[in-house]
Amino acid sequence: MTNEVKPLDVSADSEPEALERTAKGHRVRLRYGKGLRGRFLIRLLDPVAAERRAVRLRALAELLSSAGHSAEAPIILRKAAAVQSEKDFAEAARVAEELCRESPTALKKVRASAVTFEMLGRDWTSGRLHQKWPDHVKLKSSADKDAGRLAFLYDTIGKVRLEAFTLEDAERAMGKIDVGRSSATRRHYAQLISKVLRLAVYPCRIIEHSPLPVGFLPRVKTTKATAYLYPSEEAKLLAHKPIPLERRAFYGLLAREGMRRGEALALTWADVDLERGAVRLDTNKTDDPRAWALSPGVAATLAQLKPEKVAPTALVFSGLGELHHIAATFRADLGAAGVKRAELTERSAVRRPIRLHDLRATFVTLSLAAGRSEAWVSDRTGHKSSIMINKYRRAARSAGELGLGDLRPLDVALPELAALRESAEGGPEGGPATRPALQHLAAGSAKTQTVSSSSPYRTRTGTTLRSEDFKSPAYAIPPRGLGGVGIALAGGARPPKLTLLDA
Repeated sequence: MTNEVKPLDVSADSEPEALERTAKGHRVRLRYGKGLRGRFLIRLLDPVAAERRAVRLRALAELLSSAGHSAEAPIILRKAAAVQSEKDFAEAARVAEELCRESPTALKKVRASAVTFEMLGRDWTSGRLHQKWPDHVKLKSSADKDAGRLAFLYDTIGKVRLEAFTLEDAERAMGKIDVGRSSATRRHYAQLISKVLRLAVYPCRIIEHSPLPVGFLPRVKTTKATAYLYPSEEAKLLAHKPIPLERRAFYGLLAREGMRRGEALALTWADVDLERGAVRLDTNKTDDPRAWALSPGVAATLAQLKPEKVAPTALVFSGLGELHHIAATFRADLGAAGVKRAELTERSAVRRPIRLHDLRATFVTLSLAAGRSEAWVSDRTGHKSSIMINKYRRAARSAGELGLGDLRPLDVALPELAALRESAEGGPEGGPATRPALQHLAAGSAKTQTVSSSSPYRTRTGTTLRSEDFKSPAYAIPPRGLGGVGIALAGGARPPKLTLLDA
C-alpha cells in the first residue's frame, strides 16, 4: 500500500542561509547528499524574499538527500530556485515530494528539522495554525500582545530548531527578562514558551514531547493592592471638558458596563442595538459570547455620539485606536481633572497605581455595594468563577459603609449631553412634567407604555428620582418605531443631535 505523504509545509520566517548577491538575484550553497554540494541561483532581487526561498530550498535538498534522490536533486533545486512565483515553487516542491512518496519518514524528519521556535510562534499568533486545526488551536484574541512578547523571546531562542529545543534554551530566554518585572509577567513569558512547545507536540507533531518539566512555570507572588474610583472622582473626570469627549465617554462606559478595555475598543455599531438599548460581545477573551441591557444613560450617550451615516462594522470608539500608553493617559487625565487621592498614584512594593483596567474594578465594587447580584455582575464582566468576583467584596463592603453611592447616568455626567437635556427642557430645574426620560424605544406597537415605580432602570442607574416621578407622563416610553434611544420629552420633542468636533 502506498504511504500517504502530507505536502511539505515549511514556513518562510526561519534563519536564512548565507546568500551571495549577484546581478540576477542571489546565489545560495546547498548540500544535497554526502559530499555533494552546489550553488543555485535564486532569481529574486528582494533580499528578504531570497532568504525565505533559501530556507525552503534547504528543506527540499534535505528531503531529496534523505530519501536517496541525490541524483535528481540538482535538477529540481535549480528549477525551484529559479522560479519567480510561489505557485511555480509549489509545483517544484510537489515533484520532490512525489519522488519521496515511498520515504515518508524522511519527509517527516525534514519537516521537523526545518521548523524553528519563531516559525511556529508566528504561525500561532497569525492564526495560521487555527485555520489548519480549528478544533485544537483556538484563535487568539490577544494575538497582538502575545506576538509582542514572543518577539522579545525570538531574539534569544527564535532560531532554535524545535527538534533540538532543550530546557536550557527556555531558561536562557527567561534569563533575558528583567528581574524587576512582576512574577505575573515572567509567568506569562514562560507560558508562551510552554504553549509553543505543546503545539509542536500536538497537533503539529513536530516533536514527541515537550522538554519543559512540571514546575517550569514561575509562581505568581501575592497580588499588589489596587484602587478603584469613587463616584465623586469619576464625576470630576467625566466633567473635565479639556479631555476629548470620546475618551471621557469611553471611560464612562468601562465604569458602568464592566467591559474589558479590549472589548470596548473592539465594539462596533453592529454590536450595539440602540433601539432596545442592548449590547452583545460575541468575541471576547473567554470565548463566551454574552449580551445584556445597557444602562439607559450609556445607551442614550451612544445614541447621541453615533454619526448620522456610519457603517455597521465601524468601531464605536474609532478615535482611540491609536492611543498608546493608555494607562498613563488615564492617570494623566485624572490628575488634570483634579483627582488627587494619593493611593491612585502610589507605586510601591505592595501597591500599584490605578490602571484603566481598574475602571472594571470600579464597576464590580460599586455594583456589589449597591446590592446587585453576582450573576448580574458576571453577565456583564464575563467572569467565569465566583472566586474572581469575591475578590471585590471587601472593597464593596467598605464602599457601602462609606456611603459612596453609585455613578451618575453617563449622559448626565458628560456636561455636553447634560447641556442638551437642559436646552431641550428649557432650564435645569424643570418639574416632573418637563424632565427628560431616557428610556428604551420599544419596537412594533404604537401604544405608549408607562414605566412603573419598580422599573429596573431606576435601580440600576442609581438615580435619585422619586417613585412618583417614574409614574409621571414625562416618563412614558415614546411610540415604537421612532428610531434609536434618545432624550424623549413628554411633549414628543427631542434635543438636537450632538455633533463631535475635532479638538
